Amino acid sequence: MDKYAKLFSKAALIYLALGAFLGIGISVRPDWGERIRFVHIHLNLLGFMIMMIASVAYHVLPRFNARPLPWPEGVKYHFYLQNVGLLGMVSTHFAGGLWTNGALHYLFVLSAVMAGGGILLMIVNLYGVLAPADAGTLPARITGDMKVGEALDKFPNALPVFLASGFDSLANPVARKTFAKVVTIDKACEKHGVDAQEFVQKLNAALFSRSAPPTPPGRPSTEASAKEGRKIKMGEFCAADVMVGSLVKVYSETREVFEKHYGEECFSCPGHAIETVEQSAQMHNVDLEALLKELNCVVELQLKKRR
Repeated sequence: MDKYAKLFSKAALIYLALGAFLGIGISVRPDWGERIRFVHIHLNLLGFMIMMIASVAYHVLPRFNARPLPWPEGVKYHFYLQNVGLLGMVSTHFAGGLWTNGALHYLFVLSAVMAGGGILLMIVNLYGVLAPADAGTLPARITGDMKVGEALDKFPNALPVFLASGFDSLANPVARKTFAKVVTIDKACEKHGVDAQEFVQKLNAALFSRSAPPTPPGRPSTEASAKEGRKIKMGEFCAADVMVGSLVKVYSETREVFEKHYGEECFSCPGHAIETVEQSAQMHNVDLEALLKELNCVVELQLKKRR
């Protein structure tokens, strides 16, 4: 689980404890109700409920919808805005900021705006995960002045063409997120000693040609892998369309490969049971070819142990 998703859960539990404590206080001293009822309600509503929802939604929705948050940094701003805003609201209200004039009242209003702003950030970020991708913005063809990262973002199927042509560094997700975002295809070809014009033609032929390149043995086509995943049987090797849950069930040692690339929290998400290896690689920005090679090495070793 991401750092701020965890922080939201921890903060939510703290606010739940404070809200329960105040609820007990109101039951013991009903005359306190008028002053602290607002505090009690908002600690439970904005503190516990909204923050727990945010924690779960930030962790689950990008995985279930296979789309990253459009603004990951916004999760941090949401966390601080909502916490500072909530604490400011309850403290200034308890001091009389709601029904008095002056600086205390303006502090109460400012705190409410901050808390609302944090929630608005959450709405925008999560809506971006659920919104369908805009397929109408794809260019008609790839050109040499296009950034490598832009080409890979818009045409994920271009990655195997890059790798087969000697751009081995692009197998590293970090490289695709850094230098690939600022280097054009022409410059990348120049650096790797590849004829730029010939390579661009090769890319466009692979992506836009009616006759798709042949599918490597043991690997399903992109169209097939986009369909529902399949289960794997003992003795078979892993392919892109195999469901992660089935693979780990049959070949238990492959779990370590997924944890290495995705983190140990990967299997806390129920989606791993039905998502394919290809879908999981895309979601975690891991090179599919490299992942399959590593998984099949583990499968081969486990099959040898059974003989």
